[in-house]
Amino acid sequence: MERTFSLHEYTVTVLWDYPDAPALYTVSEGREARALFGALPGPRPSLVCIDGVDWDRDLSPWPAEKVFRGGADFSGGAETFLQVLLQSILPAAEENLSPAWRGIFGYSLAGLFSLWAVTKTDAFQRCASVSGSLWFDGFTDYLSTHPLPGRPARVYLSLGDREDKARNPRMQRVRTATEAAKQIIAAQGIPCAFELNPGGHFQDPAERQKKAVLALL
Repeated sequence: MERTFSLHEYTVTVLWDYPDAPALYTVSEGREARALFGALPGPRPSLVCIDGVDWDRDLSPWPAEKVFRGGADFSGGAETFLQVLLQSILPAAEENLSPAWRGIFGYSLAGLFSLWAVTKTDAFQRCASVSGSLWFDGFTDYLSTHPLPGRPARVYLSLGDREDKARNPRMQRVRTATEAAKQIIAAQGIPCAFELNPGGHFQDPAERQKKAVLALL
């Protein structure tokens, strides 16, 4: 089944087979979400996909300098977006659902947001950061001093094996940062997996997200 609705400036698509299946939240276009949902084997989780996000604003936990010439600086609006997600989007999305548990996952900056979110709330019991932008300035230090309050049942991190070959020196830190994140999370007694995929940041994002969903399940 599918339901689409708008809240604030966001468009939310909810895809589900069974009301009591686990619900996974992600930032994604509806078209991409439908493709991912269709590629999953049964029994499938419910997917709640949020479109219309300003990535540099909504997914950045604090202000930081831009990484691409001609792009925008990161304005640090993740706290506001998280509150909209928890207070407005989540209850509306689950109007027809009673999920066994919730997870959150995302790609790139959405992967950074997903991992940051589980340091702020216990609403999500599982989390995946797929090719996540964990190079983000100050994130490793932040993670080391902010234990995950809900002690998620599972965290999954993945990265392309050439992502640290990026031209931008800040983005070259991504593998070191992701490996550090795994150690920090595992030290809290939380099961945390780290998987390397072939290629750079933009290679096979759909397949990488499918692997992440299956790992959370």
